[in-house]
Amino acid sequence: MNHLLAKTKGRRGVYYKVISDEPIFELPDDLDDPKQYDANYKLEEDEWFAIPEFSTKDYFIDFLRVRFVSAEYDQIPRDAYRNIDFLCAYQTGIYYFQKLSTSQIVRKKYFACTDEPVLVTNEPIIVIDNFPDAVYIKREDVLYFKDLGAISGIFKGIEELYKEATQEETDEFLGNDFIHLANGYSAAKVKKANRKRIAMAMETLQRFTEVEKVDIFGYIREYCGDLPFNEHDANFSISSEAELKKLLYGIEQRYYTTRLGGERRLANSIIAL
Repeated sequence: MNHLLAKTKGRRGVYYKVISDEPIFELPDDLDDPKQYDANYKLEEDEWFAIPEFSTKDYFIDFLRVRFVSAEYDQIPRDAYRNIDFLCAYQTGIYYFQKLSTSQIVRKKYFACTDEPVLVTNEPIIVIDNFPDAVYIKREDVLYFKDLGAISGIFKGIEELYKEATQEETDEFLGNDFIHLANGYSAAKVKKANRKRIAMAMETLQRFTEVEKVDIFGYIREYCGDLPFNEHDANFSISSEAELKKLLYGIEQRYYTTRLGGERRLANSIIAL
């Protein structure tokens, strides 16, 4: 049997039954080679991230622990639609999740393309995506997803997979001797994307010896000639988000030269082989 449920917002949010018997999603046919989540890696179109042994994680939701019994869920009342947080389709042991945004609740006149179309007004509709934000296969105990941000509101705490540097950690990183802040740039001006890169860079630097740090800074200077470097004080001058990003990419060794042609490039996505 197939069932579509809607979970309402808030700590006291309720799961309601919306539709039964109709399949909502098809199981993606490209789940056979999933990747372990890595913030440095950008998925190809036919790839998914996967979290094995999902039921052992702190962000596993209790709804998935119990046996699914459709009779335990009430039919959604009309006034609950405006408070939906996410949709969950249960289809024979597989759960499909879709986060619901305000843009997916459409309020327009419409008619269905049938032999006897009828104009409908003042009845909002909910748009279901072609592909779910996440798929949980219970027998495998694996969660598949593409965008961590899209499911962080469903699985509370899952964002720990993509750590963001705290204000204190950002201050600590920018206080390193190899960094000189210029033109009023400060930790308070560091945006979310660079805070995430800082969190990764701090872990990377901890693995380097002092000799390796000197080597990596030479590598950055080689590829980022436009990044100001003070020879006397041996530090990089950082005055913007763009300059900080170049430095952080260098620490993660994202710059490389092609074997044939000698073209210098920046790896937008990396994965360890």
